[in-house]
Amino acid sequence: MLLLNQAFMMLWEAILENATLVIALMLLLLVAWGYWIAVGRNKQMASRLAGLLAIVVAIIGFFMLPMMFKASLLDLTYWVDWAFHLAMVLALLVYAYLVLLPLITGLMGSAKHRV
Repeated sequence: MLLLNQAFMMLWEAILENATLVIALMLLLLVAWGYWIAVGRNKQMASRLAGLLAIVVAIIGFFMLPMMFKASLLDLTYWVDWAFHLAMVLALLVYAYLVLLPLITGLMGSAKHRV
């Protein structure tokens, strides 16, 4: 339980250090989903494309996220560091999917209406 507490403390410190970025990302998520609700398109094909793009974002994030904490992959020496890093990559994957899905759905729907 102590290790889990330490992981949550690391996450909280990261959120506090990057509060402006966290707020901007939350606003982006809300705008994307507001757009999706307003447009109300079918998400069948967009779901696959958003998933693939989210995986690409997560792979890039795997290598780039340590730089947000002024570190590199070589600095991740303890299992807690790796657990935190992998949790951040997973969170980035989910976040990218949740933002890309409504945007791609809207773009695919508006492209059909133009043709």
